[in-house]
Amino acid sequence: MAEGPTETPAFNFRKAFLWTEIFRCFQVALDPRKLLVAAAGILVMSFGWHVLSIIFYTDQPQRNDDGKYGNAVMQRQLGKKSDGSEQTEEDLTAEGNKQYNRDLAEWKVRHDLAGKDKDGNSTGQLRTMPWYEYRGPNPYLLVTKLIGGSSTEISEGFSEFLIGTLPVLVEPLRKQLLPIVKLMDPDASLVTRLYLILALLWSLATWAFFGGIITRISAVQFAGKERISLMQAVKFVSRRYLSYVLSPLVPLIVITIIVVLLALYGVVGMIPGVGDILLYGIGMPLVLIGGIAIAILLVGLIGYPMMYTTISAEGSDTFDALSRSYNYVFQAPWAYLWNCFVAIVYGAIVTFFVVFIGSLMVYAGKWAICQAPFNESANRKPDYLFIYAPESFGWKELLLKGSPIEQEATETKDESSKRPRVIYKDKNPAEAKVYRDKLWVVEKIGAGMVTFWLVLVFLLVIGFSYSYFWTASTMIYLLMRKKVDETELDEVYVEDEQPTSPFTPPVAPPPVSPSPTHSLPMVPPSLPVSPPPPPAVSPPPPIAPPPPVVPPPPVLPPPASSTDEMTMPDNDEPKPL
Repeated sequence: MAEGPTETPAFNFRKAFLWTEIFRCFQVALDPRKLLVAAAGILVMSFGWHVLSIIFYTDQPQRNDDGKYGNAVMQRQLGKKSDGSEQTEEDLTAEGNKQYNRDLAEWKVRHDLAGKDKDGNSTGQLRTMPWYEYRGPNPYLLVTKLIGGSSTEISEGFSEFLIGTLPVLVEPLRKQLLPIVKLMDPDASLVTRLYLILALLWSLATWAFFGGIITRISAVQFAGKERISLMQAVKFVSRRYLSYVLSPLVPLIVITIIVVLLALYGVVGMIPGVGDILLYGIGMPLVLIGGIAIAILLVGLIGYPMMYTTISAEGSDTFDALSRSYNYVFQAPWAYLWNCFVAIVYGAIVTFFVVFIGSLMVYAGKWAICQAPFNESANRKPDYLFIYAPESFGWKELLLKGSPIEQEATETKDESSKRPRVIYKDKNPAEAKVYRDKLWVVEKIGAGMVTFWLVLVFLLVIGFSYSYFWTASTMIYLLMRKKVDETELDEVYVEDEQPTSPFTPPVAPPPVSPSPTHSLPMVPPSLPVSPPPPPAVSPPPPIAPPPPVVPPPPVLPPPASSTDEMTMPDNDEPKPL
């Protein structure tokens, strides 16, 4: 029989280009549960950093502080010269300037992280609360500029988009690595390094929990398994919380040990002759080996998000998280970089879209209530409700546009650290001051209550970037696992969690009132009797075959005689007469 034409299987674009699975992250990251978890993580991390910044921050050192940099203090510290002569005034002044410049450089590092301006407003990178951080221009104002602006304004709008949105997308990783980078700053003092270590530990402890929850829910969703609840994810992370914390902490501990050993090596190397020839001249390869180990561990930390996703997807421990993350980064670096590039570019677009929708939602609501009739004649235009609005993403600038307290973004430099930053100021300071002075107490209270809801919405909007970060990290881990270990994307560890109902004790029967005539005896309930086991059936005995039946030998009749022929018949009947 002739066979029919064979059909060529259809080309599956998604299977041929697995990195397109990253495009699923937008829908998965929009899960309201993940947004709430991400918003809670942002709030907890920022609050802890703010408290640490207040504790460790100190005022700027002053050169005219004679109690610290005066010549008398320098004389006590330096003593006499090696030849026994006294220190000159020039020598003491030079030493005071040297110590002051050193302390000022150390203070600038701490001020850049935990500082505040002369008005008391937080300016440090770790001290500023998230709704006051500058994250680029407002997306709604940017879109209106792109639609109705000139070619120059359009090009400026695109550059503002790249400058403002991309850093927001990688903000979780950037803030995690910021304390590590500042720890290696040569101007950081011992107190500043202690402050950075505590900030790093707080960040790791925070996102080990909240990031673990997001990656666990995302891993189960990507695998197409049965939907898990938020409480199930919380229990999953709580049981493995120590593994989540230690995964990125172990490489940092190893780096610290190597640094301490090399520092001790340097102490011994201070001995003349021994250090110059023996330790550094001959033993320099040991220093280089230590430096290589530190570099490898630091470079491998770019795969730090995959540590959490490993535990969430495999249900494993710290060792498995470390081995997989470092192995995937170094064994397939180009695949990892390509997946990250696609996730960042796609994430920048969807993050801009989410922030745009959030800004449009807030602005549309404010615009609608401003259309109430007679609000201007009654001097009740609701601009005052947004005087405390979040500054980040230009929300305050957007909501107060066209009002007496209109804001404008101004680029300036910090007076102490000289770091450029953007702040929002009144466009018409005199008019704004008069407007604020006329506000009633109840109007300020109402503005504060409105700000609470605006901050809540803002945290959900900014929480999307964190939710997307951890969701995309989960998908990148699954793609790298497929690339290196050839494991399918839908293979995710799922716990057998059966819903257990709480034990309810048996309900006691209602008490029976005694009979007036007689009472029946109480018979205890008989215990259930198990039926007796069936009797053992023995097989029947074998039946012997019957003995063969032998027929008897035949009997031959005797020979007949003549007399016998004349005898009477056998019936002996008489003959008739």
